[in-house]
Amino acid sequence: MATARKVPTPAHRRALLAALADVKGRVPESTNTRVLDAIWLAHWVTEVTNTGRGAAGARWAGYDGPTFLSINSRGRRALLTDAGHTALRSVGPDGRLPKGTAWPTANALHRDGLVEYRDANGTVHPTDGDDGVRGPLYAPYATELGRRIVTGFPQAQRAA
Repeated sequence: MATARKVPTPAHRRALLAALADVKGRVPESTNTRVLDAIWLAHWVTEVTNTGRGAAGARWAGYDGPTFLSINSRGRRALLTDAGHTALRSVGPDGRLPKGTAWPTANALHRDGLVEYRDANGTVHPTDGDDGVRGPLYAPYATELGRRIVTGFPQAQRAA
């Protein structure tokens, strides 16, 4: 019998990040069956109805409508390193990551679309502006996905 993974592969990450970007947290229907099986086995997704209700309980109550896989709190947490989780949990009221956030952490969060770099005027830049001499010119700020990964989806708070 296969065992659940603790760290998502690149394919798992793509599926989970796509689900995170979906308004209802849905894993894309086009996701490979092997990836779906793996993220299900790892308990990174939950089967839910269109209203966000758990499918098992809904079926027990007589529901026979469509269901889909939705990223859950374990899936959101699996996408983050401990440092990334701490940084996103510690954002300031303006959305800025803590000043002591290490560059590799901010860069990894940026790569996944969880952070964007802004200048003092709030203009978004594609990188932190570090040319290897002066250091970073722009600060990392959490994006909507960055906030969603730690807070979940507003319409239904689901635990794994």
